[in-house]
Amino acid sequence: MTYYLVYCGLLTQLLGKSYPDSIEGKYCQPDCDKPVSYLLFNSDSSFSLHTMLYGGISRYGNWEFIEENKIQIRTTKITSPNNPYQMPPPQIITILSNQELKIGNTLYIK
Repeated sequence: MTYYLVYCGLLTQLLGKSYPDSIEGKYCQPDCDKPVSYLLFNSDSSFSLHTMLYGGISRYGNWEFIEENKIQIRTTKITSPNNPYQMPPPQIITILSNQELKIGNTLYIK
């Protein structure tokens, strides 16, 4: 059984893995110059995801490392000007590099 410390820099240091020391920051799709969507990871293990798609939706919640290059996000709040949305199940994000994350088939770049 493997135990993970959910402190970004310490986790990488202890396990000697190649994923980012810290995932904190803004990741955009397709890029941060004119993002259609962006994902913001905060140091307190919270996140927000904002998209212009579907009339604009924002999701808020918490994240945690679950494997060496994977993060799980749990949505706790959704806001939308159009329709109420059902809470999605936890989602897995794959860390591809220090600058890239993947959610499903969508690539987010820091």
